[in-house]
Amino acid sequence: MARTRSFYLTTETDDEPEVKITSIGSRGQHEWRIDVPVHERTHGARLGLTAERHPGEKFLAEVKEHHDFKSHRPEWADLLTVPQVLNERAAGTMRRFKGTRVEPTWVFDSARSAFQNDAWPLGLVGRIFNSDGKSASGTLIGDRLVATAAHVIPWNSVAAGSWWIQFIPAFFNGQSLFGAGVNSYVSDCRAYNNGNHVSGYDWAVLRLYEPLGQSLGYMGYNSYSSDWNNLGVWSNIGYPGDIDNAQEPVFQQGFSINDTDGDSNGGEELESQNADVYFGQSGGPIYAWWNNATDPRLVGVVSGQERETDYTFPSRGTPTTTTSSPAEMGSAT
Repeated sequence: MARTRSFYLTTETDDEPEVKITSIGSRGQHEWRIDVPVHERTHGARLGLTAERHPGEKFLAEVKEHHDFKSHRPEWADLLTVPQVLNERAAGTMRRFKGTRVEPTWVFDSARSAFQNDAWPLGLVGRIFNSDGKSASGTLIGDRLVATAAHVIPWNSVAAGSWWIQFIPAFFNGQSLFGAGVNSYVSDCRAYNNGNHVSGYDWAVLRLYEPLGQSLGYMGYNSYSSDWNNLGVWSNIGYPGDIDNAQEPVFQQGFSINDTDGDSNGGEELESQNADVYFGQSGGPIYAWWNNATDPRLVGVVSGQERETDYTFPSRGTPTTTTSSPAEMGSAT
């Protein structure tokens, strides 16, 4: 997948689409142009199959109490709890027309810092694109499963009968850090029937066509306990539009959950006063570390400003802090 970029077409008949390959090399270079016909509605995407919304009682009835909730790290993957942020990178020297030295100015939010790293579990978070023209964030939580926010699903396209969602793990400046072809379209979606409202039910699980988690691993998940209120142990990764136009992931750590609102049907709002979020971070994980900082578990996803909400996952144990110092946190709006 890393060396192959796939392109999907929908045709009206079973005739194979005509792909044209033309040599355009010059001066001894081997260069090729590949022309592929594109259907007006699909734009090379693989269409989804089912996208459903159900009441909370249905999901609760299907919960398997003994399902494994732990994260999975493949043997090849290096563990890294905190990335080196890009605003600490060395910048090249610039000079004015008259020759005096100038240092480039970098503008980053104090709480969220961009990074470039595909180490585990950082690379499990990716950018999501959909057929409604929106983008957001999501996290691998199984071989084929991605957790995100329900409002990330393109319900307008679903209602029209033709929709797609693409998940690109470790997205950075146009493609995955794992390789150009490491991505997957979504075959199926399941979400609470909460309409388009941001609430304690604004979460969804996506099923991928490609089992990316078999190779990359995945985060675990856990329910939230109010005993953890005001503990500065939580982290988030996402793709906000206000930092490099969502082309780079951002990381923040050390924020707390200050209040929760929940009900008996499995939905819970996790409210933070010092987490810093922006459009595009929707669906990104709220997670902490268990088992001596070796087991990252997601407890919720970013839903909206003033609230971070999500599904109550099965509870096992207590989260632990990382060994790194918490980042300086800004105020959430």
